[in-house]
Amino acid sequence: MVTYCERCKKEIYRQYKCDYCGRTICSSCIKSSQTATKILKMTICKDCWSNMPKRKAYKSKKLVVAQQQK
Repeated sequence: MVTYCERCKKEIYRQYKCDYCGRTICSSCIKSSQTATKILKMTICKDCWSNMPKRKAYKSKKLVVAQQQK
C-alpha cells in the first residue's frame, strides 16, 4: 500500500507522524526529531517548526509530560 505525505504530497514508503499537527509526513518534511525518553521519539514537521508555541513545546518536551500522565 502506497502512502502519500500530507505536507508535500509525495509518495512515501517510510512514514512518520508529526506529534504536533498529527499529519503523516515523509523524511524530507521532518524538521527535527529527538528521543525524549528511552521509548518515545518526538518528531516535528517544518510547518509546526515555524509556529512558535509549538516549537517551544517541542524544545521543552511538553508533549512527553502530557502523554505520560494519561
